[in-house]
Amino acid sequence: MVPLTLVAAAGVAAIWLVDISTGPDFGFAIFYLIPIGLASWWLGRGSAVLIALLSTGAWIWADLLARPSVLLAASLWNGLTRAAIFLMLALLIDQVRRERNALRTVDGHREESLALIAHTLRRSAGEIESAIPDLTKAPALSAAERSAIDELRRQSRNFKRFADDVLEVGQLEDGRFRLNRGRFDLSEFVATLVKETDRDRLQLVAESDPIWVDADPERLRTAIEHILNNALRFSPPGSTVHVTVGQRDNRARVLVKDQGVGLARSHLAVIFRKYGRIETLATKDKIGVGLGLYVARLVVEAHGGSVSASSVGLGLGSTFTLDLPLASHQA
Repeated sequence: MVPLTLVAAAGVAAIWLVDISTGPDFGFAIFYLIPIGLASWWLGRGSAVLIALLSTGAWIWADLLARPSVLLAASLWNGLTRAAIFLMLALLIDQVRRERNALRTVDGHREESLALIAHTLRRSAGEIESAIPDLTKAPALSAAERSAIDELRRQSRNFKRFADDVLEVGQLEDGRFRLNRGRFDLSEFVATLVKETDRDRLQLVAESDPIWVDADPERLRTAIEHILNNALRFSPPGSTVHVTVGQRDNRARVLVKDQGVGLARSHLAVIFRKYGRIETLATKDKIGVGLGLYVARLVVEAHGGSVSASSVGLGLGSTFTLDLPLASHQA
């Protein structure tokens, strides 16, 4: 801390030397803000106040040397006004630094709490899933009981998906993951996902020739599933979601076009952010945590690809575009 404070003081001295060497026609008071700001941000309040006072003294001294015709009282008064500016700047920057560190601490605690919740939910979801087969073996289940079991299964999968998303985000953001890449046909891969997700509502159009990509199939499955489920979730019941797999500009491309609630222009910059939730009259009952599309973006970008969304407007559906590099040698 002390050596860095001395470096900041040396910066003040350098500015003072330039100030007195250029004469009264050039003002260098503004440059004293540089070491003050750096000291406030990196060294804390004590060093910042010290550098602010040192800068005030240096400015008064330079003013007396450069402008001997100015009254001493005037130079001192001007110096005091600058002292007020320097001190307020130092304290303000220090406060911003403190608030930033406090927010980072809170954010760290939040992520730790979410990870703990995610582990607990995933374990609980697994226990529920393992118990469901025994429930379905009961004789003469009523329609209401079967409906309750289906709802239990659906909610347990939602819990597991949320837990996986939270843990996936932590790994992707911290770089604690490795892509287990393999070469496979994206068309066939997406066709399998479409059948597993909702073969009735998802309509697939794919090129007849294979589209080879070099990717981690498990992580890519997560990304595409999030986009497919998002389209289904925000579309009217029974509506069709069109999925297209093809090539464009030497890139593999997956298009997911729905007939759902649509997006306003202001929403496009939000939906792929962490906890990026959009609440409108049409979505207020369907708002999730806001991690699914963020996870999809992180996964796709880790593969060197990109994911984006477009929409004509609210109520007019949306199109999600996922691009990936083609494998180096196409069959």
